Amino acid sequence: MTQTLIHPTAVVSPKARLLGRVEIGPYAVIEGPCEIGDGVRIAPHAVILPYVRLGEGVEVGAHAVLGGEPQDLSFKGQESWLEVGARTILREGVTLHRSTREDRPTRIGAGCYLMAYSHVAHDCQIGDGVILTNNVMLAGHVSVGRGAVLGGGAAVHQFVRIGAGAMLGGMAGARKDILPFTLATEVPAIHYRLNTVGLRRSGVNGERYKALERAFRALRAGDPLPEDLPETPEVLELRAFLASPSKRGIARFVQHMAEWEG
Repeated sequence: MTQTLIHPTAVVSPKARLLGRVEIGPYAVIEGPCEIGDGVRIAPHAVILPYVRLGEGVEVGAHAVLGGEPQDLSFKGQESWLEVGARTILREGVTLHRSTREDRPTRIGAGCYLMAYSHVAHDCQIGDGVILTNNVMLAGHVSVGRGAVLGGGAAVHQFVRIGAGAMLGGMAGARKDILPFTLATEVPAIHYRLNTVGLRRSGVNGERYKALERAFRALRAGDPLPEDLPETPEVLELRAFLASPSKRGIARFVQHMAEWEG
């Protein structure tokens, strides 16, 4: 038998749909309309504003605020949504804004981990398994591919794309797109090398890793991807990323170790 546990001091709108066993802590505020999935846990003082959907097993930390209106002067109050995928963890003080568009929500994927005080602005699209470390700031319309990791205090300019499996270093500032499976850092962020540790942990090694190495060397030299690259999943991901429209362009590459070391 399912059981919903709502602390007596919590305020829950009658427009909120609780879709199973939900735990809501002291002084939390749940406005509506919204949808709270089975197994969701909402910590004390968290605020869920209207037009938010939380998937099964999402954890919302203390003082998090979800579903704030876009910080966009063109927004006129239309119905738009924020969706958070199943089993995603949102730690204390996280802020997530709903989109400016009625036809597409701001979306956080499944199994993500957004650490304390990270911020995701309107219209962002965050893939599954993404990690945002403390104080990461994503401006509007940013996309982050699955499995990417953004280090503490990193900031991402609006409309920038962060590729799948990429690692953006702590305190970095991404003003242009970061390629999949790469490590980038500095302000403005530049590509340094492949995200070796992340690729190893994902089981990408041997010929699959060598194919990415060839691709990275070609791009760093300003050349197109070699036509004879094996069509591994990673190479296909990289080709698709390069073929997709970019509003900001691709971040440049470090050329010499002396440049990297400053």
